[in-house]
Amino acid sequence: MIVLALSDCPAKLRGDLSKWLVEINTNVYVGTVSARVRERLWERICENVKNGQATMVYPDANEQKMSFKVHNTSWEIVDFDGVKLMRRPLPITNQRQLSHLLGECDFGFSKAATFHKIDKMQTSKNKNVALENYTVLDLETTGLSHLSDVILEIAALKIRNRQVQQEFHALIKTNHPISPEIEKLTGLTTAYLQEKGIDLQKALTQLATFVGDDCLVCHNATFDYKFLQVAYKKEKLTPLKNRCVDTLIYSKRICKTLPNYKLTTIAEFLGFDTDGAHRAIKDCYLTHGIYQKLNENST
Repeated sequence: MIVLALSDCPAKLRGDLSKWLVEINTNVYVGTVSARVRERLWERICENVKNGQATMVYPDANEQKMSFKVHNTSWEIVDFDGVKLMRRPLPITNQRQLSHLLGECDFGFSKAATFHKIDKMQTSKNKNVALENYTVLDLETTGLSHLSDVILEIAALKIRNRQVQQEFHALIKTNHPISPEIEKLTGLTTAYLQEKGIDLQKALTQLATFVGDDCLVCHNATFDYKFLQVAYKKEKLTPLKNRCVDTLIYSKRICKTLPNYKLTTIAEFLGFDTDGAHRAIKDCYLTHGIYQKLNENST
């Protein structure tokens, strides 16, 4: 059985879901479907709910016997030693002064979980806020949905002693349609990618070799991480499991007066030239600069 809870759900989508599930309360659906149908329903929800929110609970072969999916919500799914938990959103002023670790549980659950994390983090918390050696990563994609959009460009910078030591860059061959908005934003077209790009599997393999065991520094890391997880799974490759520092979360703690926390907004606020932004290499350099500047301002 699956349970779906939606908000701001378009009428058309409600009718679509009613073909498979029973609406037991306003925008709350339950039913029993196959895993294949469940995944297709979830894709359809993410594509059509627009600015609405969606949460799904479904059976899974884990210790809890269930898993979760969320879309456009401020609640987060985190994994704590193999147990999936939902993290309640907290005001920024109440969050711990620690960098976000993708796929790992943060403080705020049981005392046992908290003590376990404290013990684990004590030796690495300085690295989280003042790394000298790391890899910066950025992607360009056809859109915002990791379920229906694809990666167009991957870039990374290997940082040693806080200086750029090496660049990685790959354009990805794709037949996926690129919207006029994305073409205008990035300058990337299908024809250009077919001419200059490489296969996704080759790019992902090269990226994994380039990154190695480095901590990753990304802006809006969850976005990049989701796309990479889908891509590695699609290509039947082992996904990246590197620790990650997110400059988006870091910026919210330090630059509290900005109208938004887009990469270019933060970069301009900190005095960086954003000409050429929305290409992966340029955005990597902006992310690197932001990370270094935020570390200076936090000391």
